[in-house]
Amino acid sequence: MTSLALSKTVISSDVVGSSGERHRQSHLDSVHDTMFDLALSAANAAGHPLASAFRRVDGDSATMVIGAEVSRSWILADFVLREIAIALAEVNRAAAEKYRLRLRMAVDFGEVVVNPPHVQGDAVVGAARLRDARPLRDAMSGSPDARLGVIISDRFYREVVVHGERGLDVGDFQAVEVKVKTFAERGWVVLPGAATRPLPSTPTPVVKSTSDGQAIHAEVFNKFEDRVFAPHGVFGVVRDGRG
Repeated sequence: MTSLALSKTVISSDVVGSSGERHRQSHLDSVHDTMFDLALSAANAAGHPLASAFRRVDGDSATMVIGAEVSRSWILADFVLREIAIALAEVNRAAAEKYRLRLRMAVDFGEVVVNPPHVQGDAVVGAARLRDARPLRDAMSGSPDARLGVIISDRFYREVVVHGERGLDVGDFQAVEVKVKTFAERGWVVLPGAATRPLPSTPTPVVKSTSDGQAIHAEVFNKFEDRVFAPHGVFGVVRDGRG
């Protein structure tokens, strides 16, 4: 019997670079599961019980669904950006570099049907697409010191992050355009605890006009030769389109 759809927060994670030698892959899959156990135990001990959260593991990826009774700002700020980051550091503490766990993680919310072992809903699909987005992959590859890369949906950003609860800061998140298969949406990326390289974005056309009224199309391009940390900075050189 299929359950009714209920409002849920969805977390979708995937191990970065898990393919290759089978003993390494087995280790990463195992510590991925252990990492979630540690984060959940810490959350429960802090008085935010997540025992009722549904978790499905599919090899090197996992989907977690949390009920609407748990604050979404707490889920992102305290569970994902704090407890999961701490648990990641713990499972990586004694591991050799090639066995250290790195994760891409996405967070969204919406109406979800949980019918174990299955889970369905637009938020489940959306979180998986965001997790696999090229901008997030590029952010992780461009910041090899980052163990966790997080992307949230535009709706999560607008309805949760912008209100600043639990210390969430809009300046920590960078907007990206996500296109995966038929999915196209804006997402917001943060790499907690890592120095990040600004992500590439689509140049925004600037329309000017000459004295005789002829339209000139200009574009702004940014090129960085090394890492830049300037979350509130504006860079650009205008190049007009007069041939």
